[in-house]
Amino acid sequence: MNESEYISALYACWPCESETTPEAIALADDAVRAFPDSPKLWCMRGDLIQLAAASCPYSLDDAGACYLRAIAVDPSSVEAHEGAAHFYDVVMSDEQRAASYFAEFQGLRPASSSANVLFPMISIIVDDGH
Repeated sequence: MNESEYISALYACWPCESETTPEAIALADDAVRAFPDSPKLWCMRGDLIQLAAASCPYSLDDAGACYLRAIAVDPSSVEAHEGAAHFYDVVMSDEQRAASYFAEFQGLRPASSSANVLFPMISIIVDDGH
């Protein structure tokens, strides 16, 4: 499979009303092994790990590491910074850490983005300099 095919296959098995299946996690693992320089695939893997059952062999720390890997691969990836901001804010309840990723996201995102709607508290923290 090429990168686009992996992305399509992952979207096809995306959990809508249930948890991530072990097969989807395995596919995400295969995808990042095949395309380790794809920030999109790293972000998708992090998202799928977050949505997995407690029995998933990966932890939330592994999900966070996916976003950090995506940023390392492409420091200008809007999706990676947005994913990290959301992960640290909502999942890990670490507003300070989230604020740094959100600030990067704010600087990278298109002007028409809805970030201030999606992350209003982080926007306040960044604007106040906290």
